[in-house]
Amino acid sequence: MPGVAIIGGGPTGLNAAIYTARADKRTLVFDDGGGTTRDVDTMENVYGFPEGVTGPELVDLGQKHAQKYGANIVEEEVVRIEPDEEQYCVETTADKYTVDGVIIATGADYERPAIADVESYEGHGVSYCVECDAYFYRDSPVAVVGNDNYAATEALMLLDYTDDVRILTNGSPFEADKDLQDRVVEANIPVITDNLDRLTGEEVLEAVITQNGEEVSVDGLFVALGTAGGTDLAEMLGVPVDGDDIITDPDQSTPIDRVYAAGDVTGGHQQIATSVGEGARAAINLLEDLRGADYIDYKKLDSQPA
Repeated sequence: MPGVAIIGGGPTGLNAAIYTARADKRTLVFDDGGGTTRDVDTMENVYGFPEGVTGPELVDLGQKHAQKYGANIVEEEVVRIEPDEEQYCVETTADKYTVDGVIIATGADYERPAIADVESYEGHGVSYCVECDAYFYRDSPVAVVGNDNYAATEALMLLDYTDDVRILTNGSPFEADKDLQDRVVEANIPVITDNLDRLTGEEVLEAVITQNGEEVSVDGLFVALGTAGGTDLAEMLGVPVDGDDIITDPDQSTPIDRVYAAGDVTGGHQQIATSVGEGARAAINLLEDLRGADYIDYKKLDSQPA
C-alpha cells in the first residue's frame, strides 16, 4: 500500500498527516529535523495555548498526534521526487519510497544573514517573522536586515509596534521599489548600508556591530532574506514556482496530478494558523483524488473516534 508522502515535519505537514492517517492511508512524513518552528522560543498566538508554547513543544505534540493514527515519521532528507508510472518515487539520502500522492510542506527556508553569531541569538532577539514576533518588541529599538521590497515591507509593518525601526542592508544598495522607498523615507526609517560584522549581548541581543566598529543598539533583529526550501522539489516534478513560492490553486493542488503544496512554501502570511489550515485542505483534497470520489464525509474526518 504505497500511500502518501508529506515532505516536511512542521505544523503544516503534521496536520496533513493527521488527516491522511485517520483516513487509513499509509502516511510517511519526511522530517530532516529542520524547520523554523523549531527555532521559535515562545509563541503566544497559537490557538489553544493561552500561556504560549515553544516551537519544539508544538512540533513534538504534532508528531505524537499524527503517530497516534499511524503516521510514520521518517527522519531522512528528501533529495529527489520523480514520477514512477502512476505513482511517485521519493528519494532520500538513505532510501527510496513509492507513494501515490505528495504534499510538499517544507516551509520557508530562511536565509541567515552573513553576520557572525547570528545563530546563537535566534529566539533571543533574532527573528524571521515580523507577524509572529513583533509583539514582543513593542516600543523597543528594532532593525530589519535586507535590501529589497521584502525588507521595506517588514520595516513598515514594524511601525505598528514601535517607532524605533531601521533597515540594515549589510553592504548592499537599498533596492526596494520607488513607492516603498518613498514610504520608508516618509516614515523616517533610517537605512544603514554599512557592512555588518557581528551581534552582541549577554543573554539576549543588545546590538549589531558594523565592520567600521559602530554599534547599532537593537533589542530585535528581523531577517528579511529568504528562499522557500521546497521549490527545487516542485520543479523536479514540473510544478510551477514564482520566485521562492510554489504556485497552487485555492484547494492547494498543483497542475501535477496528486501533488499538493501547503504552508509557508506557498507564500502568504507565514503564520502557523494559516499553515495548519492549508495542510488540512491539501490532505482532504488529496484524499478525494486518491479515492476517486466526488464526496468525502468531512464530518467523519473531524469526529470519528480514535
